[in-house]
This record gives sequence, structure tokens and C-alpha cells, in this order.
Amino acid sequence: MNDALFELGAESVSLRDAADAPVLEPGPGETPLWPRADIEALFDLGVDIAAIRARLDAAFPLEVESVDVRFVEDADWSSTWREHAPTRCFGGRLWVAPRDADVPMGAVVLRLDPGLAFGTGGHATTALCLEWLATQRIDGGSVVDYGAGSGILAIAALLLGAAHVTAIDHDPQALVATRDNATYNGVAADRLTISAPDELPTTPHDLVLANILAGPLTSLAPTLTAWVMASYPDFRFESPQVRDSWAMVEGTKAVV
Repeated sequence: MNDALFELGAESVSLRDAADAPVLEPGPGETPLWPRADIEALFDLGVDIAAIRARLDAAFPLEVESVDVRFVEDADWSSTWREHAPTRCFGGRLWVAPRDADVPMGAVVLRLDPGLAFGTGGHATTALCLEWLATQRIDGGSVVDYGAGSGILAIAALLLGAAHVTAIDHDPQALVATRDNATYNGVAADRLTISAPDELPTTPHDLVLANILAGPLTSLAPTLTAWVMASYPDFRFESPQVRDSWAMVEGTKAVV
């Protein structure tokens, strides 16, 4: 239907979940869709609405339940994401802000334009990770950010003093967004390695960040623990920090 709407003159087309059935973290190569979806298409004011409605009814008689028409005020659509990405402070010293936002002098600032990939610091798990990260001493450390998205955790770790970060994501758009955001924040190319999961590093690291769902975390346990544990047999886990029904768990390799 997307193609049909563009052929009818749509300037943009977007889809939204209409059944409260979110698709979180699809696997590599998967393109799942919600069981019911609302499709919104933006047309020029002079378009023939009656003709478009008739074409849609004829082409998709079993798929289109209803067609509603409303008028939208002109706006700078390229910047509307900022309404959902306000300036935030984490751990009292790390600020995440849109590229043109004002922040306190002398603060550690991560300027972010998420673009095509998830991650502005607004989601509960991302916020918990950022708050935890901002309270840690990671100067000179080696970090892995598994499921990098926009690169927000990877870049934050570098700005907070990590020597090197490996950012991993199976979504090519996430890898592009991570590189673009890192460049904008002045991260030297040799401090950040960006790769797909099939290019995983084999050396141990000081810290692994994995802001992903519990299912993938479970299946990845042998790989992720190998990065941190090296020759250590187990982890000591702190009590989970929970926000909005999402949880962050901190584990430290045991000293034996």
C-alpha cells in the first residue's frame, strides 16, 4: 500500500501500531509488521481526495477499514523529533541534548540526532543505563555496546573517559547513525569500532553494555560473559533497577 499511496501523490507515508502490539527488536533479516496498522499519508492541499479514496477502496477492498481526512498545519517536519527528545541530565554530569540545545558550561555533553536508529535517552532502559554509566569510573577502559542503536551508550562511554568502545548492531541503519553521531561529537575514529554481530571481537573487555531485550540477552549469554569474564567463573549481580516495567541489571565479574 505504501507504493500505491506514493503513486497517488503522497509526499510521505508512515505506519503506526493500531492494536498495541509493539514489535521490539526483530531479528536480522526480519521485517515483521503489527497485526493491525494505521497508515498516514501526507498529500498536498490541492489533491483530489475523492479520487484517492476511490482508488484505495478499489485496490484494497479487504485491507482498508476506513479512510479519514484531516488538515495538517505546515511545520518543519525534519525537526519535530525534538519534541520527543528534550535535553536531559544523567547522573548529575552527563547531558544528552539535541544538536542546537543550550546546556551548562563545562558539562559532559552528548549532542544527538537519532535519525534512522533508536536511541535518544528517553526510553526507561536507556535512561537507566546512562545514569549508571555517568556514575562509574571507566577512564581508560575498553567497552562493548551490544545493540548500539543510535550509538548513545557507546558515545557516552567515550565522552566519560573510556579509551575504546566497540559498537555492535545488526541493523545497517544503526551502524550509520552511530558513526554519524560519533563524528558530530568529535569522537576520534580510532577510539570507536562499529561492526555487525558476525564481526564480534574475541578479546575480553572491561565493560559490556547490552540495552536489548531479555530474550536476546539469554541467547547471547555465553558470548557476552566471555568478553567480560575471561578466566573468571561467575558474576555477582546487584538488585535490578526498575523503571516503567523495564529493568537494568548490573553484574560484576567475581574475584577469585
